[in-house]
Amino acid sequence: MIITLLDKCRSLEKCENCPLLGKTSKCKEVCPTEAIFYINNKSFTCLTCGICAKVCPNKAIKKNKFGGYYVDRKRCNGCGICAENCPIKIIRIVERDGKKFPIGICCMCGLCIEACPFNARVSSYELMFKKKEGLVERYLKVLESLTKNKIFKIREIKLSERKRKSIKIDLDKCIGCLKCSYLCPRYTIMPRNVNYCTYCNLCKEVCPKDCIENGEVNEEKCVLCLRCVRVCPTNALKVENFKIKKVKESKKIKPVRYCINCSLCAEVCKSGALKLEDLLLYSPDLCWKCGACIEICPNEVRFIENDRVDGACSLCEVCINNCPVGAIKIEEISFKKIKDENCILCGTCFNVCPKEAIIIDRSNREIIFTDNCILCENCSIHCPRDIIPNTTGYKKVVDRENSFIRVDMDVCIKCGLCNKVCPNECIDYGVIDIKKCEFCGACYNICPTKAIYLYRKWKAL
Repeated sequence: MIITLLDKCRSLEKCENCPLLGKTSKCKEVCPTEAIFYINNKSFTCLTCGICAKVCPNKAIKKNKFGGYYVDRKRCNGCGICAENCPIKIIRIVERDGKKFPIGICCMCGLCIEACPFNARVSSYELMFKKKEGLVERYLKVLESLTKNKIFKIREIKLSERKRKSIKIDLDKCIGCLKCSYLCPRYTIMPRNVNYCTYCNLCKEVCPKDCIENGEVNEEKCVLCLRCVRVCPTNALKVENFKIKKVKESKKIKPVRYCINCSLCAEVCKSGALKLEDLLLYSPDLCWKCGACIEICPNEVRFIENDRVDGACSLCEVCINNCPVGAIKIEEISFKKIKDENCILCGTCFNVCPKEAIIIDRSNREIIFTDNCILCENCSIHCPRDIIPNTTGYKKVVDRENSFIRVDMDVCIKCGLCNKVCPNECIDYGVIDIKKCEFCGACYNICPTKAIYLYRKWKAL
């Protein structure tokens, strides 16, 4: 919700020195959905309470990624039920181009905040973080008094900090031996099935004669006990003519992804085989092998092998204790909000969040994580600007050849919001330059009439 700081608002000031003399107030002028109205020379706006969406019989009013609402004009039949149920009576049905639909519903685009010359418009999210929720209550009480309509208390969003423990591999320190991957009892560090000698030196650790290092054998010392052959995780060693030979090429490979203990798999597990108790626990005898955990895993580390599902880290510290360079540690991380000048506020993080735990506060250029966030980092894996912390460094990008974006010009109202939010200046009132477009979704998420259609196929880097 965007509220007005009533002591600052001067919507229709008529003093001689007012720069806005004779003009519409700036906030109302820029609002693309006509969701601002005046009472007693003060501006008020849609509460984004969601009642209109709840009562719409055609499900034509839906919540967007910024906490606002939009109208799908193809679904809307102009029945007016939303207007009748609006607690502040701001919604009205209009007819344009032969089509009836409601206006007056805020899409939380934030243009009014940018336009106000007196800094009187402010996002309720900002007030929550500044612990000034009392201003919201005051605003609602004044509005209730002026409109003579009962306004229920707006549901509060919980923003307490959630923490998560997981292993963290310092890829700058890592030497690419993959010893951590080979020794992990849960097979949770990728890649697996490597076809090289990666210099893990497990062969040296088991050799009773200290005659082998990184697959290279001192034949004079070797007694052919074959311990090195049996322990080699990539089958790079072989006996030929009574001698141990390295039969595969050598190559250092760093881990590409691993389990971060987000517990998303445990949440979708219907059988109860997975549960989180500070760490992920798995009971194979309860597992249905339905594959739900495999499908939901953002880092794609879960798999079925030998009649059991593996890939969930239990923080056993085997990898930490065996890393030859001390590149692995257990780290506690938390997300609350992110403000980064490189963020393009595209809304991709919200689109891919499996818990709907992200709010994009356009007015303050912030990403807010609610209490529903379990720090699965699916948002950071898909973030086109890499501004959300990514524990593993695993990334996915849009597969342009198998993705598309288009605009339904019959529904587009030419409000220009897409022009304002596009980071690449590749859209002009609904006309898209597909060569410049990076499929970030900024225009798709901000469109107040849902005139933009976006389909994205993702591929791993």
